[in-house]
Amino acid sequence: MARVFLFNPPAPDGRGFTREGRCTQEAGVWATQWPPVTLTTAAALLEADGHHLRLVDFPARGATIRDLEAMVRSEHPDIALWSTATPTMAFDLYISDVIKKIRSDILTCIFGTHVTACPDEILRNSSVDIVIRGEPEQIIRRLCASGLSDISTIPGISYRSSRIGQFQHNPSESWLSPETIPAPAWHYLDIRPYRLPLSGRTFLIVAPIRGCPYRCNFCTAPLYYGSKLRKRPIASVIEEIQNNIARHHISEFFIWADTFTADRRYVQEFCQAILASGMKISWTCNSRVDTIDEETLVLMKKAGLWMISFGLESGNDAILEKTGKKITVAQSIAAVNMASKAGIKVAGHFIFGLPGETEQTLEDTLRLSLSLSLDIAQYYTAAPFPGTDLYRDALREGWLPDRSARDTSRLSQSPAALELPGLPSSRVEAFRRHAYRQFYSRPRVLAGLISLMDWGAVVNLSTPIKRFFSNK
Repeated sequence: MARVFLFNPPAPDGRGFTREGRCTQEAGVWATQWPPVTLTTAAALLEADGHHLRLVDFPARGATIRDLEAMVRSEHPDIALWSTATPTMAFDLYISDVIKKIRSDILTCIFGTHVTACPDEILRNSSVDIVIRGEPEQIIRRLCASGLSDISTIPGISYRSSRIGQFQHNPSESWLSPETIPAPAWHYLDIRPYRLPLSGRTFLIVAPIRGCPYRCNFCTAPLYYGSKLRKRPIASVIEEIQNNIARHHISEFFIWADTFTADRRYVQEFCQAILASGMKISWTCNSRVDTIDEETLVLMKKAGLWMISFGLESGNDAILEKTGKKITVAQSIAAVNMASKAGIKVAGHFIFGLPGETEQTLEDTLRLSLSLSLDIAQYYTAAPFPGTDLYRDALREGWLPDRSARDTSRLSQSPAALELPGLPSSRVEAFRRHAYRQFYSRPRVLAGLISLMDWGAVVNLSTPIKRFFSNK
């Protein structure tokens, strides 16, 4: 049995940072740190196999690279596996150097969407032993079960081959069957740091669905979970929620999926199962504006949904068409209105600086966001993450300066990275800050945020208002 060290690394500047599939960003979406569902799902599989585990979410603990060094020295792991993100990639790779300096025989393995897209680039760092490509949990399980000796037959990994003197890319691993995806092993973590913004109540992630059939040109989701929906048995998901309530004494959940409402019948059956169980829970989820209807929203509200997040992206149909999102502004308006009518809080997510963006389309998006009955608005800049069509287009069209292509810390949703014709990144970033001020300075929105606060539970009052009014 192997001694396994699983972790979400510290962030370079000490702030919270979420590295979870397509969501790789500083803890700033509602100013919270998301529980690491991939690490804990991998831990559940390894626990079943009898391995000795240590799982650490360094940003959630407020821990540093010095703490990581101390753990490596004290734990003596055989294998270290950690999540990575495009904006923190240089630091994430530096961690492999740190580990190897302490003990050169520790097998260093990293996973994430960026390394999946660029394994050769990553393996040029000689202290990284293995790149895990795609959905990582089953691959991690096979690695640890192998005795860390013969890895030539393990699918889904890339590594340096001493035999042929070059990088070796084993065939891809198949996707996990939804029936075999275990409940995350949250008991390896102190879950107290995972708090909903504003209310401050502890929450956990539940992931009923993997895969996304949509092809937005800016999204890395297919790299991680594939393009086919894999729906876990609803009875298994309900049992997971019940166990989380009993073991961790919480009732707040984030239903994690690339598009939870992609299969409306599944969502309806999920909600009916919650109601039949008698559980009193509160949950949020994400959605597409063309995958929802009034009947389903009413049922979701009855089953405990209190907020739904829509990827609205732009207020201009031509921009939406270019992204491959295949939605319209009219659909966005209808979906937000339906959710609000059902008594559900609504978060809208927008992207500035997409291909084809102009001063007029920036204004179109801001005007739309201000006209909708949104309770939360998140404004991002178009991030050309490796592995996306947007990244390939940016390189081909010269929208990405050489320094940005080399310095992955610049490839993030803030600040802006793309230099579009007639619209420099500095202008896009300035407009993003302007949009935050416009949205959150309105009395209705401020009053709504205050109404969400649970003064008995609040532990962190950092909000989008504080963060973006400060012009950080």
